[in-house]
Amino acid sequence: PKERSNDTDAMWVGGKIYFRSDRAGEFNLYSFDPSSKTVAQLTKHADFPILNASSGGGRIVYEQAGWLHLFDPSTSASKRLSIGVAADLVDTRPRFVKGADYVRSADVSPSGSRVALAFRGEIVTVPAEKGDPRNLTATPGANERYPAWSPDGKTIAWISDESGENKLVLAPQDGRGERRVVALEGAGFYFDPKWSPDGKKISYRDNSHSLFVLDVASGASKRVAQDALYDVVAEIEHNWSSDSHWLAYTVQNTTGFHRVEIYDVEGGASHAITDGLSDASEPVFDAGGKYLYLAASTDAGPFLTWFSQASADIEQRNSLYLICLAKDTPSPLAKESDE
Repeated sequence: PKERSNDTDAMWVGGKIYFRSDRAGEFNLYSFDPSSKTVAQLTKHADFPILNASSGGGRIVYEQAGWLHLFDPSTSASKRLSIGVAADLVDTRPRFVKGADYVRSADVSPSGSRVALAFRGEIVTVPAEKGDPRNLTATPGANERYPAWSPDGKTIAWISDESGENKLVLAPQDGRGERRVVALEGAGFYFDPKWSPDGKKISYRDNSHSLFVLDVASGASKRVAQDALYDVVAEIEHNWSSDSHWLAYTVQNTTGFHRVEIYDVEGGASHAITDGLSDASEPVFDAGGKYLYLAASTDAGPFLTWFSQASADIEQRNSLYLICLAKDTPSPLAKESDE
């Protein structure tokens, strides 16, 4: 064609030829009138192309954006179809399940007396010794994930899509009282909420490989960092200092390596701890706040090329490191001398 386009799926319907074409950019439905020699664009889908089309009974059915659409040439109108398949499938029937295989994440209460579990889309707490399990959600039609126990032991936070969008839920741990639902800033899918030790902040990450800090009182979120590359797995790891003033985290640079940084909550600035020449992970503050522990690998380069089969038999080795956070803090690993 003179438009340098791809024209396909030609169909005779009512004296005209209907076909798919990308002459306007995205594949849409067109018609050709043999009598007037004119071509007309009939649909204007701009987000996703029409993948295939077929005629029958004087109408045309086509697929677009994962849906079936029915086009009526007599009215030049297109309607998206809702297709339902009724089947008596055993796997889709409501049923009870049990077992540790359905536990997806967990968090122990500060006292250690109970543990909160994300159990097959429900948030359940179970006792360490005496008492009964407690289902805090009982929402079979929703997916609740990542329970996080507040430092005072009174509240459990988790991510829920019960409203249709993923949001943060703050609920009393005993299942009584009102719940608070917080709309989070980010890419719409959230992971791994962690309370600051003072209970005033919650750090979390989203589907864009970004790390956020939420102010619990106001519900406002601030983005702390974002990976330079959108890798297969979001690997931002984050942990709070005991005084809640600092948040240690990993962030990916353009080489694919992860660098450890610490975020000053009050000052709003981040400071690099490692230089990015090794693949650092799992930063954790010690209880006293003097040291930062982390793992790092200096031979991770070949291992991180996950898409290449050349990395299939490559192993990454990590070593443990201790970093003194203050200049006047002596290293407990420094060599000793009798002089």
